Amino acid sequence: MAGGESRRYGTPKALERIDGLYFYEKAIQVLQPVVDVMVLVAHPSIKDRIKSNITVVTDIQNYQGQGPLAGIYTGMEAVPGDDYFVLACDMPVMETEIFQQLYAVKMMLPPDCSVIPTVHDKLQPLAAIYSHAIKEKIPSLLDAGERRLTDLLQNTNCANIRYASEKPFRNINTPEDYTKLRN
Repeated sequence: MAGGESRRYGTPKALERIDGLYFYEKAIQVLQPVVDVMVLVAHPSIKDRIKSNITVVTDIQNYQGQGPLAGIYTGMEAVPGDDYFVLACDMPVMETEIFQQLYAVKMMLPPDCSVIPTVHDKLQPLAAIYSHAIKEKIPSLLDAGERRLTDLLQNTNCANIRYASEKPFRNINTPEDYTKLRN
């Protein structure tokens, strides 16, 4: 997911770098070992600046600019699947192992169950695995103006996996966050 407007950041976060990679490339690197097919949902202003062999799409026209819920739905529409591994590109220190752990748990649950990590009782819905079963719920939420992921999760069969360390889930929202990360 690289579709945000980066309002607090001021420039496209997806195009910042860590360890010599753009944030979006880092997200691809994290997910590539654990998924069969990948799609990057990008903001229209940066779509042409993304250089990758994976499919790059922008939000479905009816839901453009309606946040991560619209981005998740767009990804689901772009690539049919049973499970969707979602990672926001502004979590540049995420680790593949987190998704391996989430998927191991997912395999023990009913197919309609999504797996959402938590850190200090705070949901991390932009580093999660969603069941295809949620796809049909998203358009009605967006059409009703309910754009928060928590609106979806309240009506979804999901398991929460607790993590003690917030480091992999660190989200870069401001230039100050990026400076701290680099230091």
